Amino acid sequence: MRDDEDEICSVLKDVLSRGPSFILITGGLGPTEDDKTLSALSRLSGRSIIVSETVLKIMSDRRKIPPDSFLPHHFKMSSTLEGAECLPNPVGWAPVTALRLGGATLFVLPGPPREVQACFSEHLASRVQETTGHRSYAKRVFVTMFESELSFIVDAVSRAVEGVYLKPLVSEGSREQGLAVEIIAFDRTNEGCYKRYEAALTRLKESVTQRGRTVIEP
Repeated sequence: MRDDEDEICSVLKDVLSRGPSFILITGGLGPTEDDKTLSALSRLSGRSIIVSETVLKIMSDRRKIPPDSFLPHHFKMSSTLEGAECLPNPVGWAPVTALRLGGATLFVLPGPPREVQACFSEHLASRVQETTGHRSYAKRVFVTMFESELSFIVDAVSRAVEGVYLKPLVSEGSREQGLAVEIIAFDRTNEGCYKRYEAALTRLKESVTQRGRTVIEP
């Protein structure tokens, strides 16, 4: 489905009306015309879209691209919003844009899972911890089941173990390893996070092995 600017604005207005502290948005920062996340936020916030010279410099050095060789899609992927904080992507091109809007802090991240994880770890985790007083621990495992088979197990584990969220990653699996599942645990201490993660992993293994399948820990 193509990005719809009106729909993005409508959803964000609805979310902002609930008074959240943080809003995390992923995707829609690519080089094509149907990537509309920044244009929707520009319209919603009244801020102009600008090209980050800092990001251009970083990517020129990282990718060994002379500044005079940049193409239009390079500039689009180096864009942010005027007056917002622009945070360089540690592993990809499109940066993170952070801005305050309606009492919430919005973080606009690129879409690829590897880049989301790197950007969150580099820029967002400590900010969320400072505000909420909570820490997090995340690890990916693989389950030799299809998403349709696994979905109710994941939901049951998330309900059973407080402070834990499990997310199947359909695009990250393989025939050999199975379906990738991200297990994310939250607590006020690192030790507490790990204990919650272990509890969720144990329950996941029990449910999966009862059905003759396997959980693989990389």
